[in-house]
Amino acid sequence: MGIILSYLIIPIIWMVIVGWFTGNKGLLFKSYQPDDDERKQLIKQKAIVQSWSTLLLVLLLNTVLKLLNIGTTMEGQIYPELFYVVILLGSYVVFYLVNFRKMSG
Repeated sequence: MGIILSYLIIPIIWMVIVGWFTGNKGLLFKSYQPDDDERKQLIKQKAIVQSWSTLLLVLLLNTVLKLLNIGTTMEGQIYPELFYVVILLGSYVVFYLVNFRKMSG
């Protein structure tokens, strides 16, 4: 029963979070008058693309270092997924602030 509820609740929470990050109301709470204007939506969308690109770069770099047997990888860590989530969220905040400053004014 718990697994079935988690398969229902987690995607719903995920759609709300993605809708909030992109500036839309998402699939659940779609409205015809979004709260964010086009500039804020563009800033959020650019920040999402840039943060995912940063995460892909980190994963690629980790793979290359592992293939070349250079440095340390995330294998020894208990929760390497948490490290990648922190990178993703941290880079989103940084790119959001950078894009906000570029497009303000």
